[in-house]
Amino acid sequence: MKSIKNKVFLIILFLCVSPIVKAQNVDKIIAKHINAHGGVKNWEAIKSMKITGKFTAFSVMKDFYAIKTKKGAYYSELHLGKHKVKESFNGKTGWTIDPWQEINYPRALNKTELNVFKQKAEFFTPFYKYKEKGHKVEFLGEKNIDGIDVYVIKLTRPSGKFETWYLNTKTYLEYKYESEWVDFAFSSPAESYFDDFRKINGIIIPFYIERTFRQRNRVTQINNIEFNNKVDESLFKIAKSKEIEKLAFLAGKWDIKCNIWFPGYGWYPVDSTVSEIKFVSTNLLHEEIEYDAILPQSKKTNYTYNSSTKKYRLSVFNRLSSNIEVFEGDFTDSSFTVENTNISYGDTTVNRSFSQIIYSKLEKDSFILEIKNSNDKGKTWNPSDKFIYIRRKE
Repeated sequence: MKSIKNKVFLIILFLCVSPIVKAQNVDKIIAKHINAHGGVKNWEAIKSMKITGKFTAFSVMKDFYAIKTKKGAYYSELHLGKHKVKESFNGKTGWTIDPWQEINYPRALNKTELNVFKQKAEFFTPFYKYKEKGHKVEFLGEKNIDGIDVYVIKLTRPSGKFETWYLNTKTYLEYKYESEWVDFAFSSPAESYFDDFRKINGIIIPFYIERTFRQRNRVTQINNIEFNNKVDESLFKIAKSKEIEKLAFLAGKWDIKCNIWFPGYGWYPVDSTVSEIKFVSTNLLHEEIEYDAILPQSKKTNYTYNSSTKKYRLSVFNRLSSNIEVFEGDFTDSSFTVENTNISYGDTTVNRSFSQIIYSKLEKDSFILEIKNSNDKGKTWNPSDKFIYIRRKE
């Protein structure tokens, strides 16, 4: 009976101790993995990395470069076949310009892409300070892959996304890992292989990375790595579309003099107010303004560019009338004019008056916005309101 009790005790003890032993073992493996890459001290000195080399996709090899920072930011320019792709990630959110998707301006990353960019942003391995990052690891045992003995470790990120890493039992360097990747914004499982490890300033980094997912194959061949270069932080801010960038003169905080037109008298000053026009998206400027023009006015204006019509568009919500008006037009170096004569709301039986908005005398710190009205669909325009914008001095 005593023997049976001892056996039961030993079994229970084994079941309790086994997870602890595994946890201790995985931390020892990870520590050796970090040392194999050059050690904590060397990696602590790294604030940023600039990577240049060749990237192959669709059997086309092109130059590429990438920037990574200790804060988890990432930026790259590469080619997917014939198209150049830009990628940016600030550690939390990001954007890409990918002509394959027929979008020629920056778009936000989807949730699957954000997970991928967190992987791309890693300096060299997600196991470096993994606990501080909120990652969890699990030792899955040993395995032989392609004749190589490996330790198998599952890493789960705070988002719940996980990766399976295979570390060489002799070198403790990564042989491959499996994770969720993306293919034209769609989720796809991927296998990534590492080779050609080289030492630079005491740091060990794989200079060859091959990634396969479904029928696709991508190869990164690093030629050079530079450490601790000054990083342009603007790379991690969502870029503006090429056309909306032309309206950058509008952005800022403004002091505004408001005037209305009285026939037979001319321009009459009615109020002074302030406003701020700012970029709120890659293809959107927004302004909110309140002023008195006999009656109190409150307007919210959105500026954007429509790639289909190749025209600028404004949507203006007037709280007094409780209506939204849409305007369309063109920008030149000397003026910016939009009107609503060609905007249809589907009801041709309603007699409408039309409006035109003209931005003129465009200077670095000032411009004039004038509103004109027409009762003959733009054949003649009559002055209505004028706003003189002067940039505020902070």
